[in-house]
Parts: sequence; structure tokens; C-alpha cells
Amino acid sequence: MKNLLIADDHLIFGNAMQYLLKQLDQTIETTPVGSVAGVIEVLDAGKSFDLILLDYMMPQMDGLEGLALIMQSYPNSKIGIISGHTDARLVRKALDAGSIGWIPKTISEEPLLHALRLMASGERFIPVDMIDELTERAAAADIFTNRERDVADLIAEGITDKEISNRLAMSPGTVSVHLRSLYKKTGTDNRTKLAIIYRDKY
Repeated sequence: MKNLLIADDHLIFGNAMQYLLKQLDQTIETTPVGSVAGVIEVLDAGKSFDLILLDYMMPQMDGLEGLALIMQSYPNSKIGIISGHTDARLVRKALDAGSIGWIPKTISEEPLLHALRLMASGERFIPVDMIDELTERAAAADIFTNRERDVADLIAEGITDKEISNRLAMSPGTVSVHLRSLYKKTGTDNRTKLAIIYRDKY
């Protein structure tokens, strides 16, 4: 790995990462930017990177939205997510959306360098302590269709039926059909119970 682009709205983090990586490997060139728009701007300028590291908590949009936006214009980019969150649901969603890995901000120096090199080479990275949980959740989630999972993910975030309808471009009636199916498959009978069990198990 020679060229790394780091997108974090706290530039002090990007600058600190730049300094840290330089201490670990003098050959790594790191470019920090403060937003997804900054990533697009740098890529539009013709610069190429072995890996783009995108903070999950970005201004105006979360990391998954930023991931989709970048990949829309630069589909061959290798993009990893870095975050203070270790929610297995978010990790699964990021991987499903095309992220090549998920790095917790609590990771120590040498494992960080290993993870970055692994992702830059095209290999997926997931923290070891999350693999079992992700595997269990993936197996449990096999009972849902892709569209049911889309609806359930938004229910778990507290999104209303109307907002789900708008976000997923489906009619309110179709949202209701998916909800009834989700209730049946999870053994629940209301949105609150569904959200709780889905966050805990799936």
C-alpha cells in the first residue's frame, strides 16, 4: 500500500492518522480530507489511491451513503469504513454495500497497518472479535428477503412507514405487507418489539 485517502470530518484525526502511519511505514503517502465531497473532488482531479478510508459518522450523510456516492462514480475503488461504532448490523450493511472492510477506531497500531494493507490488496478485513457474531447474524437473517431486510433495517433505526416508503421507493401498502411478514417471521406483533429483536438478533 502506497497511497491512502482518509475522509474524516475531524481533520485532526486524519492528520494524526497521517503522522502515525508515517512512523510505521515511511513509504505510505496519506491524504486527509474532511468530507465525502472532498473525496470526490480529489478523485475527480485524477489522483488514484490504493485504499479510501471513510469515517462512518460524516457531516450531512453517514458512511454508507458516502460509500454509495463514491462507488457510483468510482466503482472500482477499494473503500473501507472506520468508526467508533462496532454494531454488527452496521458492519454487515457496509459489507453488503461494497465496503472492503470495517476498522474500529480502538484498533492498535500494528493491527491497523495490517488491516490497511490487507484491504488495499483487495482482501476483506473484519475484526476477529466480530466474525462469529456476523456469521451468526447472517445465518439468522437468511429467513428474510432482501427487501424485508431493507425495511427491517429502517424500522430498527426508528424510521416511520412514510419515510420507509419514500426511501425505498415503495408504496405504503407494500411497506405494510413487508411489516406483516416481518412480524410473522420474528414472532413479534408491533414495531417496537420488531426493532428490538431485529437489533439484537439480526
